Amino acid sequence: MSQNNTPITLTARWDHDQVPVGKNATRGLLIEVEAAKLPVEAGHERPPVNIALVIDRSGSMQGEPLFAAIEAAVGVTEQLGPADRLSVVAYDHAVDVLVDGKAMDAEGRRKAELAIRSLRTGGTTALADGWLQGARCAARVMDDERNKGAFQAGHVVLLTDGCANRGETDPDKLADLAANLAERGVTSTCVGIGAHYSALQVTAIAEAGQGELHQSTEPSEIIEVLSGEIGEQTQIVARNFSLHVKGTNLHQARQLTRYRKMPVNGRREYFLGNLVSGQKRQLALLVEFEPRENPHTEDFLASASWLDPETALEEQQVTCPFTLDFVAPADFDPAGRDEAVAETIATLWLARQGYEAMMHNERGDFAAASHSVESNRDLFDDLVADLDIAAELQHSRDTVQERVTRQWDGVSKKEAMLLARKRMRAKPDFRAAHEGREWTDVDSE
Repeated sequence: MSQNNTPITLTARWDHDQVPVGKNATRGLLIEVEAAKLPVEAGHERPPVNIALVIDRSGSMQGEPLFAAIEAAVGVTEQLGPADRLSVVAYDHAVDVLVDGKAMDAEGRRKAELAIRSLRTGGTTALADGWLQGARCAARVMDDERNKGAFQAGHVVLLTDGCANRGETDPDKLADLAANLAERGVTSTCVGIGAHYSALQVTAIAEAGQGELHQSTEPSEIIEVLSGEIGEQTQIVARNFSLHVKGTNLHQARQLTRYRKMPVNGRREYFLGNLVSGQKRQLALLVEFEPRENPHTEDFLASASWLDPETALEEQQVTCPFTLDFVAPADFDPAGRDEAVAETIATLWLARQGYEAMMHNERGDFAAASHSVESNRDLFDDLVADLDIAAELQHSRDTVQERVTRQWDGVSKKEAMLLARKRMRAKPDFRAAHEGREWTDVDSE
């Protein structure tokens, strides 16, 4: 358990905290991070937000997609107040700044709504240019001396139904740009409208940009998504949160979740991004141990560091020591496995396998999609052995593998990818009507 007097609780648990000496062993390690809930005070005003909406107006947005984006954007303006700053950028082959960091008082909202409702579809899709212009607008608000340091961060929300076909289109380069912006305090979220947007491009931006990827075609749902995003921007407890684990073989551990592993001050850290009030994140590792000769206890340490959300400068830290017992074979307790930890680790790993297999499928590399699942089969089966939900997890794994070995288009794959990503990151959907819904590709027609 972590130290007290911080807004972060840090715990580390093995799926089995004993290893018999004289044998090779593999152990699952689950590190959980939970942010404290911010107190709700009567009459307390939320912190102001700095939001940049970037709206795709390319030709493919003609009709319902652009209508949905417009109605959602207008809905966002109605939720903002005089202390908030809003930028609105529209793009096709050209990029236009419709609203540039304006306060959302009555006059600001009126002008923003008029500008948004004037949008019409145009030409090709310079997605990167539009998104980067939105980031510049958010950064200007942060740097504007007239705001007296009220905005330590900015958040870009990109609404698009297609894929970039002008300017930068490489997902890896888009990810690099998004990561650099996030390190400077400008994060990025993407909302895919419909079923035909490029999951590779928008996922690269959202994932590296410390934001989220959402999907919808309905204006009311997009408003729900954007409302949730705005709410999270007002409840950040820790910025640029990173985890480090120290101990025998942990530097070689296999990550079963999907967080960026970065070199920081000469060591490798797992970068979790921003944490909001009450949020829980989980890092799952698979650690291999060579045989030990004598019984003993080994010490390990999980540590975390982050920046204060108000100043974005002051670094805070918390640590969590934990141990692993190497015992004589006669003293080893096979029933001592923590099944709850093992199930959580397996579920997280299954989500990652499915997500990465679907990304390969999105690229059209069906062999790689199948291999990304098949190559983990034996280790995964060992991890879930004797669990009550083993058959269910294995069936889900096999279903995904079978599906990704052939062409898979439409809303069902997009929704499956979103679900897997949200499971990995323990993120809410925000779309109340979608909870528990079974998707078919008829929904995209």
